Amino acid sequence: MQQYNLAQRYICGLLAVMLLGFASCEKGPDFREFNYPAPVIDGLSPAQGYVGSDVTITGADFGNLTKAVKVYFGGVLADTIRSVEDNKIVVQAPENGVSGVIRVEIFGKADTSGTAFTYLPSAKFIAVSADKAMKGDKLTITGENFGTDIAKVQLFIGANEAQVTSVTSTQIEFVVPDVPSGTVYIVVDGQRLTGSYLMVGMEKLTGTLIGHTGSWSNSPATTIAAAVDGDIATYVDAATASGFVGYDMGVGKAAVIKSVRFVPRNTFGSRMVNGEIRGANDPALSDAVTLYTVTAAPPSGVYTEVAITNTESYRYIYYYAPAGNCNIAAIEFYGNVVEKADPVGKYIWEFLKEGDNEGWVPQQSASWTVSGGALNVTFPQTSGNKRADLAQKTTSPVVVHTGTFPVIAIKMIGKPEGARITFDTNLGSFGNGYNKYATEYAGQNVYYWDMAALSIGAGAPRPNEQLSFTTFQFKIADIPQADPATGYKVEWIRTFESKEKLAAFLGL
Repeated sequence: MQQYNLAQRYICGLLAVMLLGFASCEKGPDFREFNYPAPVIDGLSPAQGYVGSDVTITGADFGNLTKAVKVYFGGVLADTIRSVEDNKIVVQAPENGVSGVIRVEIFGKADTSGTAFTYLPSAKFIAVSADKAMKGDKLTITGENFGTDIAKVQLFIGANEAQVTSVTSTQIEFVVPDVPSGTVYIVVDGQRLTGSYLMVGMEKLTGTLIGHTGSWSNSPATTIAAAVDGDIATYVDAATASGFVGYDMGVGKAAVIKSVRFVPRNTFGSRMVNGEIRGANDPALSDAVTLYTVTAAPPSGVYTEVAITNTESYRYIYYYAPAGNCNIAAIEFYGNVVEKADPVGKYIWEFLKEGDNEGWVPQQSASWTVSGGALNVTFPQTSGNKRADLAQKTTSPVVVHTGTFPVIAIKMIGKPEGARITFDTNLGSFGNGYNKYATEYAGQNVYYWDMAALSIGAGAPRPNEQLSFTTFQFKIADIPQADPATGYKVEWIRTFESKEKLAAFLGL
């Protein structure tokens, strides 16, 4: 028993020695300690500046690792370090920094500047004295902390520099150059300030709002009015895929568009692709001209501005969307309004505005409404033959020209079959009788008179002549009591250069 214990102890001791030998042969971990020198600040330049100004710190042992460097302005950590070299750091003065010494910290070691950095009051843009101007106009920008050194102030309209004529602490005066419209930018002692949009040689165009009717799910918040409410958070959402929105400049007026700004519905910029800026002079927009096509999705939340090179004038200016439910948040047209009287003899009376009969007044005390794109007339008679003439009472005299616009046409829905319709004037009726209209377009509910070919009263035709009428009406009479018609609807009354022009207008 004693021999066994001795042997056991011997074996255990031998194993311990062997294990100790093996352990002594294995290499231990190799720890290295890096001892970075403390940064040394020798100076800084400039010693004063503005929020956002670049400050250069010179010294030694800064290294070259930007992420290892922390710079404090009066205890406030700078969030933008431009560059780091072993003997130079370029840092941007932080927005919330305070005047005081600058501290540089690298890997836990730090130094502070012997010179304090002083924050100067930042310049501030408040307003421009006008939002539109002509070349050579003098405008004034008001603000704060502009200084008085004109050499330290620059002003730009878009990318084009304008001449600064005087500078005070609160005002900058400048002369408007012959440049495109754009945003006003000011550089004051290195500070770049963004101002407002200045229209040069043009004005913001407005008129009577036109466009598609209704909205998706009949929402009152997404009608065409949302495109011109000045709020880019609202948007148009048409009830159908296509839609349009714009302005009617008014009778005798037209616009020459030079620039258009627009914003898409937020996150739906792709829906504006293939949308068009258009101009037209016909209220039916049948003569529309495409002035610009959107070819790429505009960014959300900001205005996209496009230049218009077409120099023609148009009474109707608008944005047309072939798809995407006319999803637009804002549309602004810029240019000039010009006088544009229609040629003698050209008339377009359409009943598109609810309640507006365009001067055409039903006679015989007939009741009427304007809705659904038509003048709706109800016969007043309850017995006997029915009658309700239609007379132009606002335009007086009505001046026609049988050489340039000899054809007058009316689109009448529900024309009573037995009606005797006479195109009557104070000089007599055209054709000297009733139902002298042409019926080749009756399938489109359109009836027309050729004023150059028809006689006036008992006289001869008067082609290529300017005629003035104080009475200008359609007598719509002698509808038999048995006729079920209770009235009629007129969608438009127009003059045309020829029968062929009328056919083209009808798409025939």
